[in-house]
Amino acid sequence: MMPVLYVLSCESSAPSDQALGKFAQFLGLRVELVALTGDLAGPPEALAARPGERVLAFEWGTLRLLARRDWFARLLDEARFVFIHGFIPTDGDLPELKWLTDGAVAAVHTLGAGQKRFTVHSDVAFGDFPVSGKSYLLDSGPLAVFPQTTAGSGLESYITADGHPVFISAPRGHSLLFLLAGPQLADIDTVLSPETSLRPWYAQLVAMAIFLRSAFGPWCWTSPVTGATFIVDDPYLKGRYGFVHYETLIRELERNSGALTVAFIPYNYRRSDPCTVELLCGHPDRFSIAVHGCDHTGGEFASLDESWLAGTTACALERMEDHARRTGMSFDKVMVFPQGRFSTKAIGALKTCGFLAAVNTTAWPEDWQESPLTIRDLLDVAVTRYDSFPIFVRRYPRDVFDFAFDALFQKPILAVEHHGYFRQGYEPLAQLVHDISAFSPKPNWMPLGKTVMSSCVLKQMGDDQFALRHYTPEFRYKNPTLTDLTLSLEKPEEDGSVEAVLVGRSKVPFEIHSGFLQYVIRVGAEEELNVKVLYRQTKPVRRKVSWKYRLGVSTRRLLSDMRDNQLARSERLLSVAEALKETLVRRSKLGRNSL
Repeated sequence: MMPVLYVLSCESSAPSDQALGKFAQFLGLRVELVALTGDLAGPPEALAARPGERVLAFEWGTLRLLARRDWFARLLDEARFVFIHGFIPTDGDLPELKWLTDGAVAAVHTLGAGQKRFTVHSDVAFGDFPVSGKSYLLDSGPLAVFPQTTAGSGLESYITADGHPVFISAPRGHSLLFLLAGPQLADIDTVLSPETSLRPWYAQLVAMAIFLRSAFGPWCWTSPVTGATFIVDDPYLKGRYGFVHYETLIRELERNSGALTVAFIPYNYRRSDPCTVELLCGHPDRFSIAVHGCDHTGGEFASLDESWLAGTTACALERMEDHARRTGMSFDKVMVFPQGRFSTKAIGALKTCGFLAAVNTTAWPEDWQESPLTIRDLLDVAVTRYDSFPIFVRRYPRDVFDFAFDALFQKPILAVEHHGYFRQGYEPLAQLVHDISAFSPKPNWMPLGKTVMSSCVLKQMGDDQFALRHYTPEFRYKNPTLTDLTLSLEKPEEDGSVEAVLVGRSKVPFEIHSGFLQYVIRVGAEEELNVKVLYRQTKPVRRKVSWKYRLGVSTRRLLSDMRDNQLARSERLLSVAEALKETLVRRSKLGRNSL
């Protein structure tokens, strides 16, 4: 039977308690909110009816209400894990906190406003997480912290800010207490804006994740494989493009066990060099190409014109398929939007044309106002708010903690750069691969298509019974155990456009319920599972473009190639070329709508 997180909730703590409950359910757990009402002379009925070992959580206000009650003390002593949050700085000692920790912690202090270094420690009982041993910087206001721990106290600091404990553990008899300082917990359904970063919430999100994963383990949604891919935007396939030299690049990938995908502009489908393609095709576990727009104009996928988007998406696929026939090189049916710009209508076009996913530096469409994203959306493995189509978010390699945070939340690790990243050679790539490969659990470096198709989360439901959630319409999973498993599979899916679900070559029964496509299968020991969700087909749309648009595209590509291949080594000439390109593109951009 699945274990339960019991959240003890009084009226004053209800918002934070509900926020914690939502977060735990997001991780796949069962949650029971236990309302504290009446004289509280004895335990609430929900707890009295099921005595024994439990996982508990409550807010500081609830602790003040219940401290020193005999039944509450027994409840704490019987629990395996207890999470207490919402500690606010006050003058002097806090008697309830002192009682809770048997004197080990007696107060909560204030750390002044300013930039702070937050560190997630690894030398603790439960420290085997991707973020363990890593730090990040954050400008914050005044911060609640606990007194610094001393040797022999039994306390362990899990997260500190400039060395001051923010999230700690303390033993209490049979139980292990986790204490999180700070204000009300964030509601993961909080609506955000494109400028909002999750970084201000990192500490409490990491703390809740560490507590729940330590307490519940395989009952949480957990990725069986964390894929990692380095993406380079724009290069075509000749011996050298800008600072990318393919022979050296492949040698470095093999040496460092990395994997790289070039976001290939379909406009360049007739420009690949056969010798370069032959070299790259010999390393399918290290290299692939994906789809980078169509013509790579500034707003080609930011349009709201459904006919234009359908035609442009179909044209991109036709060019990539033509390139595959010409060269023998397959491609990942994954879209990387030019300049990161796209609309919700573009997502619909990708799904209709049979793409697996989009990978982008932002999950925010141009027309986001009608359906803004939430913390929940950005924490999920992929954003599926728009047409239930997966958008995986990639990052520039500025701070390795961000990649570790993604891995903690079971996301694939997707890094992106342009050819200029290799200006000084391939050591930055080697260092990034080394740093990410040191995460625990260790990521599996794969080309982009394999990474997104293997992205899923799994949780235990019972003996040899698991739930599995995947995100892409084509999905691969290998049962790593020596026993047969029953899998209840689901995929985010809102509409009724699914025609069939194929497991191998066999159709399986399915239903769409509560926003998920659902089906059940039995997978044998060490068996590899290949799933394909088939959607109802629509007739491809052909686009029509004017000569002005064609001229603008060819001008843009010519100047971009000149910039990357001839002028990149001269900063002065590079800035002149960029200014010229922008001027010519502005003059020709109106041509797209002139048929």
